[in-house]
Amino acid sequence: MSYQQALIVDDDAVFLAFAEDMLLDAGCVAVETVEEGPAVIARLASGATPDLIVCDLNMPTHDGVSLIRSLAERRYAGKVLIVSGEPNSVIDAVAKLARMQGLRVIGSIKKPMTPLALMAALAGGERGSKKESAEPLTATPSLLDAAIERGALHPFFQPKVSMFDGRVTGAEALARIATSNSDFANPVPYVQLAERNSRIDDLTIAMARAVAKHTRGFLVRNKPLPVSINISPVSLKRLDFPDILKDAVELAGVPASQITLEITETRLLEYEADALDVLTRMRLKGFGLSVDDFGTGYSNIDRLRMFPFTELKIDQSFTQNALSDAFARACVETSVRLAKELGLKVVAEGVETEDMWDLLADLGVDEAQGYLIARPMPASDFAKFLARGAPSIDQYSRRA
Repeated sequence: MSYQQALIVDDDAVFLAFAEDMLLDAGCVAVETVEEGPAVIARLASGATPDLIVCDLNMPTHDGVSLIRSLAERRYAGKVLIVSGEPNSVIDAVAKLARMQGLRVIGSIKKPMTPLALMAALAGGERGSKKESAEPLTATPSLLDAAIERGALHPFFQPKVSMFDGRVTGAEALARIATSNSDFANPVPYVQLAERNSRIDDLTIAMARAVAKHTRGFLVRNKPLPVSINISPVSLKRLDFPDILKDAVELAGVPASQITLEITETRLLEYEADALDVLTRMRLKGFGLSVDDFGTGYSNIDRLRMFPFTELKIDQSFTQNALSDAFARACVETSVRLAKELGLKVVAEGVETEDMWDLLADLGVDEAQGYLIARPMPASDFAKFLARGAPSIDQYSRRA
């Protein structure tokens, strides 16, 4: 369990008691409870750094929507779990709003909360290396400098596989920042710090060089392996960014055509005019373009058609709920149909079970990424993963 300090906010004393016991049983090291949103904000203002906030929605003086807004305004870098007795449509709306505002929502649970539902939500929120540091989610400028300038930035690779034959078709490179020989800091607060300190372009270029250095040695069936990296929408304001990024990967020995750039949809609207200029030039230089976390932002057909995307990536919140929630399934179906009409490849992230695999295959998704296939891993482990050869689709599908 990666959660060291959890904070529960709910005005129901009975629920607080039960939820505290469940979180401790689930492996949280310390759990604190409060009855209202202002108490959460006061604790954050005093320097408290919970890495998980469990939030009710219907509270008397400070409802969940207001609390979500306050957390976003304070750039809360931990994770959020929504637990409420409100209708699913309301819970889903708040979760979507929280993601749009930049919060890291690991899931939502409709009351009554059960230990099984809690464990599933917590497991879904544990993304990244098992060695990811358990330190509070704060960023230090010195470690950011080390990541950019002194080789402390390490890409971990998570494979993508074809849903038609189970073969590895690519990978996503995920940033990890080394704090020691064996531990890694959570990258999210460092990305946020880099954005605030106007160093996000430097961080992205350092990541691109590191990824390219490893990628030039990755082969599948004697062909170069496509790899994707995430870029911040903030970089889309810089009109010379396409030239800088192309030079970075090609000087490391990888053509731009081997790299796909993932852009999070939730923030794309902020930079729409400049983004169209920059992303179009990225495509002209050969980069693939993926709209990441599709469905969690201001999704509409016009925006999807406006930008020259080559790939649509379905957010894991829809992938993981499609089996049990009609709305989530409808979102996946609509996204796949829309992408196919626009000639885009469809990737589903967060694929964790055989049942998920079978459903997504039936719906026409092209590629899958998630714990069912493999967790993100260091470059050396990923090279061994590739060397083991093409897996059989039988290991992913319950129907085999």
